[in-house]
Amino acid sequence: MLVQAMLSLTSNMVGRCLLSNRAGRLLAAPGGMLVVVLGTAALVLAVETVSPVTNATNDPYAACTAGAGTGRNYVRSEVEPFAAVNPADPANIIATFQQDRWNNGGARGLAAGVTQNGGGSWAIVPLPFSRCAPGTPPALQYERTSDPWVSFGPGTPKHSHGVTAYAVSISFNQSPGKNGNTVGAAVSYDGGLTWQNAQSLHSDAATGVPLPVPDSNFQFFHDKESVTADPTRPGHAYVVWDILIGPNMSVEADLHAAAFTDFTLFSRTTDFGLTWSAARVINTSAHPSGQNNQTIGNVIVVDPRNGTLYNFFDQIFNTGSNAGGNPGGAHRFNVAYQKSTDAGDTWSPAQIIASLQSVGVADPNNVDPRTNQPPAPLRTGDILPMPAIDPATGDLYVVWQDARFSGHDEIVVSTSGDGGATWTEPKRVSTPTGQPAFTAAVAVSSTGAVGVTYYQLDATSLGSMPTNYFIKKFARSAVTSSNPSSIDVGVGAIVAAGPFNMLDAPFAVGYFTGDYQGLATTDGSFVPVFVQGACGESLSCKALTSVTPPADQTPTGNDSTDVFIGTGF
Repeated sequence: MLVQAMLSLTSNMVGRCLLSNRAGRLLAAPGGMLVVVLGTAALVLAVETVSPVTNATNDPYAACTAGAGTGRNYVRSEVEPFAAVNPADPANIIATFQQDRWNNGGARGLAAGVTQNGGGSWAIVPLPFSRCAPGTPPALQYERTSDPWVSFGPGTPKHSHGVTAYAVSISFNQSPGKNGNTVGAAVSYDGGLTWQNAQSLHSDAATGVPLPVPDSNFQFFHDKESVTADPTRPGHAYVVWDILIGPNMSVEADLHAAAFTDFTLFSRTTDFGLTWSAARVINTSAHPSGQNNQTIGNVIVVDPRNGTLYNFFDQIFNTGSNAGGNPGGAHRFNVAYQKSTDAGDTWSPAQIIASLQSVGVADPNNVDPRTNQPPAPLRTGDILPMPAIDPATGDLYVVWQDARFSGHDEIVVSTSGDGGATWTEPKRVSTPTGQPAFTAAVAVSSTGAVGVTYYQLDATSLGSMPTNYFIKKFARSAVTSSNPSSIDVGVGAIVAAGPFNMLDAPFAVGYFTGDYQGLATTDGSFVPVFVQGACGESLSCKALTSVTPPADQTPTGNDSTDVFIGTGF
């Protein structure tokens, strides 16, 4: 277990650390341990605990050959974690992630890091969603899988006092002539150590879209699923995602492109994951306006007080009328939501919260390894809003990447105290340093504290892309305050990890640690789950053979990235 000294700084001190390191320099020691070297400025220290979930020796798919020859596979790379804490046993945490990322979509498999002692030790458990994982049923024998998600809910089929963990995937094929894909689901009744009832979800014929998609069908692709257990209804959990519909579809397509007609699909279990309802359409707001409109990043949160479901997503309008399905004329990306008061039987129309003004993240001082020319792109959570709900009050929060304040991506937040009827204007969360911040997560603790995590670049140079992972904690009053700088300057950032060299990460359209990272809560504190480079600021662990000219995307086989978890934040 790594014990890291965390800096609890004023926002001005954070800015100076990031820009000049005059107040204190953050040094990455071998193995990723963070060492804080203090300067003369007065600092308030808080000690947190960060544990590595994965390492160079616990890749369960390193010998798998499924899909060989269909792209570059970065073995021993872990990306895109999501996590859940057992509400009945806070020492039991599940962190799911992609294992062995491909450059052109998905990973060899999904895996779960499972701890039953609060992060002191971890078991790496293959999840039954791809051909690489032992015990995967025939319906999920796909070459690749992506988008890990996990959620705990009350009860099991046999014990009302137990808990069920629900996990889901996007599973698909990539070999020539194959385009099969589906949404997979599985459950665990023992805290994540074993998984059962793995199955492919299926469609209601009325949707007009297949699930699973036959290999010969190049028209449909299911994408960006999430699962949320209902804390108010034992045995209930909800899966929501979007289905991209076009004349053809290939996983090589840029997943950030808004290029298809789209529906939002929903499925639920009411029997602890033994069976799932046929998927059905719950949002057609993108469809009536024409092609090139869609949703993406659908995520449900449930109000523990009354069981109301809120589905948050990015509503993308590129074409069509400014009436009907797009009454506000809000073209491009928009943070939006819809809600259900009857466990998902019926849903309100989509309501736009705010425009999503991301411009993406790229480093002008490094090169794109595909062209050997700058800038070097990062693949981030740039079009994926992330929501949270206060379990005591029902107050809603949503965070996302946005460039409205500076021209480059930063993290912003909005909140609603009236069930989504009205929302505050977006307010900047990340400390303004002149460098982009990206891939945010948000959670609300049992005490009402709001936590937001995000990555932020430091000053870069050729071969060096130093990146920190921060958490900020603040009260709701900071979000609703009339002071526009109540969070970005008014709240200090805590360094959870870094700096590490983002150029160590696998390359998948851009340097990639995940479209999202996890943030859970327990006992009034926050549990961030995130990926960082395995060798600090060094390039000795890089996934690519060369990241400087002449760049070479050939995989090295290094343990380039690992999953880490923080407790006590």
